Amino acid sequence: MFNYIIKRFKKIVLRILALMFFLIFLLMVFLYLNYKLSDEYPNPNDIYTYVENNKSNSYLNEKNKEFLKENDIWALRLNKDGKVIESFNKPRQVKDKFDLTDIAGFTRYYLADYPVFTYILGDGLLVFAYPKNSLDKFPSNYYNYHNLIFNLWLVVIFLIFFLIFVYVFYRMDIRDILKNITPFQKAIDGLFEDDYEKLDESGELKDLAFAINKANEKYNNLKTSQSKWIRGLSHDVRTPLAKISWELNKENKEELDTKNIQDQVLKISNILEGLNLTMSLANIDKEGFVAENPVKIIRKLIVDKLNENPDREIIFDNKLVNQDIKIKMDPTLFYRMVENILKNSLIYTNGKITVILQTLDNKLIIRILDQGQGLGRNIIKKIYEEDLTNITRHGLGIFIAKQISDLHDGRFTIKNCKPGLEVSFDFDLIC
Repeated sequence: MFNYIIKRFKKIVLRILALMFFLIFLLMVFLYLNYKLSDEYPNPNDIYTYVENNKSNSYLNEKNKEFLKENDIWALRLNKDGKVIESFNKPRQVKDKFDLTDIAGFTRYYLADYPVFTYILGDGLLVFAYPKNSLDKFPSNYYNYHNLIFNLWLVVIFLIFFLIFVYVFYRMDIRDILKNITPFQKAIDGLFEDDYEKLDESGELKDLAFAINKANEKYNNLKTSQSKWIRGLSHDVRTPLAKISWELNKENKEELDTKNIQDQVLKISNILEGLNLTMSLANIDKEGFVAENPVKIIRKLIVDKLNENPDREIIFDNKLVNQDIKIKMDPTLFYRMVENILKNSLIYTNGKITVILQTLDNKLIIRILDQGQGLGRNIIKKIYEEDLTNITRHGLGIFIAKQISDLHDGRFTIKNCKPGLEVSFDFDLIC
């Protein structure tokens, strides 16, 4: 688990670094695209070179004017007094004569909001003007070389510091992760050991600590339950085995009570069968359940039990308005569920037994009542808690019935009445 967490954390750090380099790449793309966009207009030096190379008696001859027109540039030529002596496409708002302050202003900034560039021609000036909002002019035309080098070193130093911080935070987080999770690793390793140390259920991982402690508690309860269960089973099986052994040790074989031996063998067989069924119920797949009418199954069960016990009274009180109801079930297990309760009542009580069917709020309710002595509170508690210790004699059949009910998503209820015992099942009907 730790290796997985550390690997995931390493991936997070690598992704942070990858994101940083990706952002740097995007910045480079941004600068490159801006540089390429600046090529939309020709370089002023290229304009001047072309005009200089193609001048005749005048700088702004027809060929140069055609070139300037193609590049959407207008131009002026000034003499030493600031007077315009040549022009091409000069806007009306631009003056025909400039004083010294005007020349200093548009040389550094703009001329009537046009970005302009000036070149010295002997004792005059040649001015090229680009369209408005085409190029930006910087107020200064120099940059300190030492500042440039200093800033580049700053970028490198900041990048190194960033990488150092990422590494430091990585080590700190790894240390905190190991510090917080090492107790969980030890706890998981010793989860099923007798010397398990309970985790502190506080902090950020309190839910995980609670789950691990709960798992250990369930394991200890299960281990204790199994130990008691085995002892109880041993006691229940030992008694019939002792009776069988006592019969078989009689010197006079003619005095053997074969009926008693058969009864004891059947008792052991029933105990083992119930335990095997209890274990197998946990592995049953409910996907195979089908929609069946429970009324037919209960009718058949009652008929079977009356045939087996003709001297007993089993009353079937069917209060269903609609007899054609269905629930999702395994018919064999459903039969066994109700049979276990009826069998217990037939074995351990002498009075009449009543089976009641009714519906309420789209649920089928099955109630089975007898007139016996009921069950001890400790046995009922163990059945609810699914604790098999010392219930194999009287409660195993009821416990199996509860398991089958839970498997069918039913609600199981058992309570003592005066007199007798009432066991009920609630199941959702299929509409």
